[in-house]
Order: sequence, then structure tokens, then C-alpha cells
Amino acid sequence: MLNNEKNSDGASHLQLIYISYLCIPISNTMKKLILFLIITYSLITINNTSAQKYYPFPDSNVIWIGRHWYQPGGAPCIVNEDYNLYISGDTTVGSYTYHKLYQNMNKWSLCPPPGSYNYYGEYWGAFRQDSMNKKVYLSYNGADALAYDFNLKVGDTLPTTYLNNGFMNYVQSIDSVLIDNEYHKIFWLNEDKYAALIEGIGSTLGAFAPLVPVFESGNDLWCVRINNKIVWTYSQDSNCGLTTIPEESVAEEQITIYPNPATENITIDITRQGMKKTEISITNITGQEIYRTTTAGQQKTVISTRDFPEGIYFARIKSPALSTTRKFIVTK
Repeated sequence: MLNNEKNSDGASHLQLIYISYLCIPISNTMKKLILFLIITYSLITINNTSAQKYYPFPDSNVIWIGRHWYQPGGAPCIVNEDYNLYISGDTTVGSYTYHKLYQNMNKWSLCPPPGSYNYYGEYWGAFRQDSMNKKVYLSYNGADALAYDFNLKVGDTLPTTYLNNGFMNYVQSIDSVLIDNEYHKIFWLNEDKYAALIEGIGSTLGAFAPLVPVFESGNDLWCVRINNKIVWTYSQDSNCGLTTIPEESVAEEQITIYPNPATENITIDITRQGMKKTEISITNITGQEIYRTTTAGQQKTVISTRDFPEGIYFARIKSPALSTTRKFIVTK
């Protein structure tokens, strides 16, 4: 096998072979063999060098497309959430710059009450990068939480992070994958290779999905688009289309919920003109209704969340003119 280690005179083995190729009388067959080895070695070196480069997450014009599903009440009850996660703007927290993440989603449920709902432009979270140290952090409950540490070798146990918490993951093998004409490192996890970490992508489960095997819930990353170009897909059968959200509904409904995440209260702001009687219902992630009210058509409704446990909630706003559901998060 060829290598490029240098001898005591500072010349590499490859250089010595090349000199021999030029200067030593040898047969044409041998010359062809040496030339083939030189070219092959050069290509391998180029690929290895490319794979050694660290590729951070993109900081704009990126969309992660995938699905999250769960069984809140066991089979046959199942909820599917097809989503687009994307970056829109930056924010500064202390001395760090975070990239803000928003989400469009089509949620469809076979659980009572069954139905399908669209969400769009919802704030999901924010992340920052320490590219020098190959680490990615999430802003979670107002504090930094390590999401990824790409300083990994074969056999390493993954450090405890926001995504790897409570399940033992280790690096089974390391390979490279072609993403937008560049080779990124891919770290396969555990003996069954149920998931992999990918530089500049996240994991095969999602940009920021929990690193756990499927058990009554699961995550799948289907595709990644950068500058509207598909740069990575899980398979040829992956659904790389964007979640269908009617654009006219964004302008038509004009409903916002803030602050999100909330602590003490939320405000539901309906800026659409001519609103009359409006019903507002709030359910938790299992579908249990925990709050209901009817307004006389006022623009803003303030709801106390002090007695709401931490978690994800859905606000259903219904009137003769519209019907929509929005997600919000309560933190303490």
C-alpha cells in the first residue's frame, strides 16, 4: 500500500516513486502500473483531505424536512407531524449569536378527536456554533445546552447532551457522505446503526431530534435543502417536497400567540377585521382540553398559564370566519 510518509532526506515515498518513473529504465507495462498507482493514491488523498475538513451547520437558507410521530394512547392511536424546520434571522444572547429556528407543520392524528391541522411560522428554538471546537449548542429554557460534539472517534461513547440524554450511544464506525459536492463525516451509532450523526446536517433522525431508538415514538429526517437545492436525502423514496401550507391563509388569518415560550401568560392576538364571537380551546399534547373560553370579538385575549405544567400546548381558535390551531410552549 502506498503512503506519503517522508524519509530521512525529506522526500516522500510518492516522490521517490515518481522520480523512479522518470529516471529509471523500466518496461512500459511497469510504467503504466506506477502511473496508475500514483493517480489512485492522489484521488484517495484528495477524498481523505476533504473528509478531514469540518463542516459546520449552515447559518441561513436551509430547510430540514422530516416527520415526528408518537402514540400518546398506544396503538391504534398515532399522531404524525410532517414538518419543515428553517432558519429565519439571528438573535444575540450575552456574547453569543444564535440562529433562530422556525417551523411549518402538517399534523394529522388518528387519536380522538381525529383530524388534520396546519401550523406555520412557529418559533421552535435557536442554536449557535463553536466551529473551532466542532460543537453545536441549543438555547433551551434561557440557557446553553450542548447538542452535538463532533470530536468523536470509533468506540467513543457520546457525551451527555440535550439530544443524547438517558440512552447509551457510541460510535460504531465513521465514514464520509457526499453533500453538495463535499465529503462530510458521518458517525454511525451502535451495533445496529439505527442512526448517524452528520457534520453540517445534524442526524438521520433530524436537525435536533433525540438520539434514541424507536419506541412508541420516533423521528425521521427525510431531506435537507440549502438555497432551495436538495443536498441530502435519506433515500430515493424520501418526501422532499415542502409541507403544504396555503400561503393565502397566512395573510387571511393573521393570528399570533406571544410570548412563545410562555411562563405566566399568553396573548392571542387576532388582527383580522370584522371578527365576532370566537371560541378558544387549549389542549395539552395528549389531546386533553384544559382551558376554554368564548370572546365577543376583541382583538387580544390574555390567558394565564401559571397553572399549566411545562410542556407543549395547542390553541384552537374558531369563529364563523376561520378555524385554525396554533402550538405554544410553557416553561417555568
